[in-house]
Amino acid sequence: MNRHNRCSVSDHDPLLFESKTRVQIDEGPRLVVRGLASRHASLRTRRLAVWCWLARRVRAVYSKAKRGEKTVTHPSEFWPPAPDLQHRRIGFVFRGHHFEGHLVAPSEALGPRPLVLVIHNYQGLKQFDRDVAEYLARLGYVGLAIDMYGDRVPSDEREFPTDPSRIEAFQTKCFEAMVWLDHDPELFRALLDAWINAGKAEACVNDALSPAAIGYCFGGMAVLEGVRGGLDLSAVVSFHGLLQTGEDPSPARFGAARPPLKSIPNDYNTNTIVLIENGAEDHLVLQTHKDRFFAEMDEAGVDWSFVDHAKTPHGFALPSRIGPPGHLHEAADRRSTQNMLSLLKEVFPGVEQASVDFNAAGTLIP
Repeated sequence: MNRHNRCSVSDHDPLLFESKTRVQIDEGPRLVVRGLASRHASLRTRRLAVWCWLARRVRAVYSKAKRGEKTVTHPSEFWPPAPDLQHRRIGFVFRGHHFEGHLVAPSEALGPRPLVLVIHNYQGLKQFDRDVAEYLARLGYVGLAIDMYGDRVPSDEREFPTDPSRIEAFQTKCFEAMVWLDHDPELFRALLDAWINAGKAEACVNDALSPAAIGYCFGGMAVLEGVRGGLDLSAVVSFHGLLQTGEDPSPARFGAARPPLKSIPNDYNTNTIVLIENGAEDHLVLQTHKDRFFAEMDEAGVDWSFVDHAKTPHGFALPSRIGPPGHLHEAADRRSTQNMLSLLKEVFPGVEQASVDFNAAGTLIP
């Protein structure tokens, strides 16, 4: 039986084709690539090499999946080279702490593009979040992976330790940084706003458009704080994020004391579209949390959608390469990514969204 996957990539990259190319993957070793086309004969060899490389990677992923093996370890396994992408660091000092994020933009030749912020889970900004920013740039947006912890957690201590003796100290440090923010909504929202303004100030960003923001776990909670604070956001997507701020029980398990929750008035941005992608078996999001959230959003007049993915745990959009917090559930990750892509098309209708075959977790996106 033949299995077909349409492998089309943005023509924003000069190495890639304008035309759609179909890769046919057979049970046997035969691999056929059709539809090769090029505007410039001088690029034909380079383009052919890229597509042959991509075809090999797609076939390898399917072969591993059929054998029941882990399919992804690093984005270089499923993304072709994209030398036109712009990578740079953005940093600033906020209330005595230094913060540094990572921006990835499409080719400069495309001009200013809409900004999409990426907010990390409780670990802080790490390689996976930078990969998500790159995924967004490959789609045609400016991805900005932001840092909400700053120098409270050193930038080289965000990856989950492989040494078991270091895990408890790592967890405590990350959760202490988290509660520093989530007990103080004014601080939380002000830092988010600083990141929005820093991103909009970049020349590659179309600052006439309100940015979007996506977040994972803690980051999902963060995007909702942006809505509650009335920040300039066109849309937000929460992937397995908590629905209320300052109520995560996890920090206490690692000795991270939570100060009393500060209270400030909410000023909801009712122009922001809210999309929640939740695992129905998420132990951190109970039915009581959902009911409170639904009532809150309705009372505020927010445009919201909530998707519960059946038999799906917390961390379903995070790959295992980030460590134990990653509980990738490919079906839920695929569907939630597709929902996000649809929302980005809705809020940025003037931007052509490129086709990228795999998201940052390595999940195939048809």
